[in-house]
Amino acid sequence: MASIVSIKFNDEEAEVLQRAHAASGVSGLSSHIKQVYFDALKLNVGVLQDIRSDLDRLGDGIERLRESGNDRGDPEMMLSILCGLYVMVRRSVGDSVRAQADQALDVAAIESYLKAR
Repeated sequence: MASIVSIKFNDEEAEVLQRAHAASGVSGLSSHIKQVYFDALKLNVGVLQDIRSDLDRLGDGIERLRESGNDRGDPEMMLSILCGLYVMVRRSVGDSVRAQADQALDVAAIESYLKAR
């Protein structure tokens, strides 16, 4: 049995909703709202398990930075750690959040950089 729920948004919320909907590529606003809501309810257990090795690799990099004794650190290592964290967080969020992030950053370029290191 289908049910209809009325949701009232203030102007600021409506503006954010419209931007997120446009970025998502989902055809209907109600479909977009349902997708975001149900994506948030899903446990991303599989994704979190997949990034465990990435966490280990990042931990090793952070440990090397700490052991180097260089107060300024290694800029390349810092960039690698930041890129790795971004990729891991991106994998752990729903499709709608990923679509918004992809508008700002090219994940393929970030992953290529990490693979080249």
